[in-house]
Amino acid sequence: MGKEGSDYQEAFDLLFKTVVLTTELALKGMIKNKWGRIINVASVSVKEPLPYLALSNSIRAAVVTWAKTLASDVGKYRITVNNLLTGYFDTDRIAQLNAKKAEQMDIPESQVRTEMEQKVPLQRIGDPLEYGYLATFLASDKAAFISGTNIPIDGGLLKSL
Repeated sequence: MGKEGSDYQEAFDLLFKTVVLTTELALKGMIKNKWGRIINVASVSVKEPLPYLALSNSIRAAVVTWAKTLASDVGKYRITVNNLLTGYFDTDRIAQLNAKKAEQMDIPESQVRTEMEQKVPLQRIGDPLEYGYLATFLASDKAAFISGTNIPIDGGLLKSL
């Protein structure tokens, strides 16, 4: 297997296999208790692939399709399964990606961030607390009838429906 193949295997192990294995471990107790919440961290790239994240685009799409199947299988146990399609949030990962992009384009990181913010209809990137609020709601009993969904949390970034 060449370098590219090993990159895909590493991405698969990190982004897919880890999700499946940890979910399987948690499911045992959820099924026993006939209640549970599974919330996967995904990306807007599952709806609109990002040109610079081919590995992530591919593997995250696999996670959301697997999760849709799982939602159908475990719903009878009052277990919900949902995916958060993450847009731009003020995280270390965004800072890393912006630094790399700034270096490649030979422009300041601040310019990369400003351009990113301008792509979002709300003209900013998200606060991680906002992400937490949505995850908390989905984990609550108030979200008991929401399952098998892909919920963008992106400030309106996605152009698709």
